[in-house]
Amino acid sequence: MNNQVFDNKGTEITIQAFHPGIFLLEEIEERKLMKKELARELGVLPNNLSQIFTGKRNISITLALKLEKVLGISAEYWIGLQTAYDLQEARKEAMAH
Repeated sequence: MNNQVFDNKGTEITIQAFHPGIFLLEEIEERKLMKKELARELGVLPNNLSQIFTGKRNISITLALKLEKVLGISAEYWIGLQTAYDLQEARKEAMAH
């Protein structure tokens, strides 16, 4: 499987995964949702939601299912973002040793 991406000059571009909390924060800001209200709908503490936004907590399968229900964005999408980020961080860690 070829995972290489090239720009218009043929130079390989390294794609960086990002923590899904960044996308979640952007999504709720775009929808003009209140963070405390979203936390309540998801059944999580507001502080825990804030930690997801900053990448200090990950999106679990259970939370992904709740996000799917509340936001209409598939659980598979959230888990895919989290997995891509986790793999990237694990590779960085492996390369450091």
